[in-house]
Amino acid sequence: MWPLAILVLGGGGPPPTCRTCHRAIVDGFERTAHRRTSSEAGPGTILGDFAPGHNVLRTRSRGVSFQMEQRPDGFYQMARDSAAGGTRAERMDLVIGSGRRGQTYLYWSNGLLFELPVSWLTATHQWINSPGYPDGQIDFSRVVVPRCLECHATSFAMSSDRRVRRYSSTYQLGIGCVKCHGDGRAHVAYQAAHPEDSTAHDIFNPARASRDRQVDVCALCHSGGRELRRPPFSFRPGDSLDAFLDPESAASAVPDVHGNQIGLLRRSKCFRASPTLSCITCHDVHQVQRDVAAFVPHCLQCHDATQHPGADSIGTRLTSLCIDCHMPIRKSNALQINTAGRQTGLYFRSHEIAIYPDIAAALLRSHP
Repeated sequence: MWPLAILVLGGGGPPPTCRTCHRAIVDGFERTAHRRTSSEAGPGTILGDFAPGHNVLRTRSRGVSFQMEQRPDGFYQMARDSAAGGTRAERMDLVIGSGRRGQTYLYWSNGLLFELPVSWLTATHQWINSPGYPDGQIDFSRVVVPRCLECHATSFAMSSDRRVRRYSSTYQLGIGCVKCHGDGRAHVAYQAAHPEDSTAHDIFNPARASRDRQVDVCALCHSGGRELRRPPFSFRPGDSLDAFLDPESAASAVPDVHGNQIGLLRRSKCFRASPTLSCITCHDVHQVQRDVAAFVPHCLQCHDATQHPGADSIGTRLTSLCIDCHMPIRKSNALQINTAGRQTGLYFRSHEIAIYPDIAAALLRSHP
């Protein structure tokens, strides 16, 4: 998988890229969380607060704390155990997460990537223990496996040495065009040579694929913790994902960013009743979409709101609450915020389209 931005096809002028023909689409996509889901660590990508008084994570273990520091050569996390008199510091090398909910940071060591023990939670503007790390321990040992990177980067190559598989220096951070459309070298070469031909050649367009192949592109990262059947980064858009990951488990269908949102959608009556409904029915991944009311027109293509029970009394609130009633925000079963004070779960929108009487009643009470 090659970043299209480095394709050189010969001739004068800059090489063609996706933006050459699809400027508006690329410009919109650059602002999305997908595009920014991993990056090199630096002043423009790290959101955590390094100001004195805001740069310390205290733990429930006496004397154990973490301090975030900006040094001349980068940003660091330093662990301190005042009782034992020890310290350890590692530099933040990569950022994982767009920052909409939060960020986790990675560091390089001997050709491998490891998770740093402190993450940033955007909603509460605070440093927290990173997922998988217990509170009160100084631990920097969580290795980042390729399957994690597969969902946070467009490509990440592995190189071999005599003792251990290592990451190479060849990678493309963030989700890029090739992640969903496939290797575009042949496409760019053909279209550059045949500018009069508006029919897309040698490229995967999910909108023109079968529903199963459309959903598989999203399911690569949004169908839970499925076991590998083939090496990470070997899936190509248009392939059947079941050849690369074990089939989805009903138990993994939970409302989590690391859970099985695809499984929840497949379980929905709307999905089962409509042979064409898929992720891209509602989602335009090339645009930032945060207004849930903007999704309502997709619902109204099949559902007559005037026939909704209680439509007369609910009135104009009916459609504005459509998504929140039938795809509510639920507590995470996978991602926990583990701090010295308490352990709590994050919240994510469920993609199981269903009737939730308790949610509907609560929403109507809060929106008189």
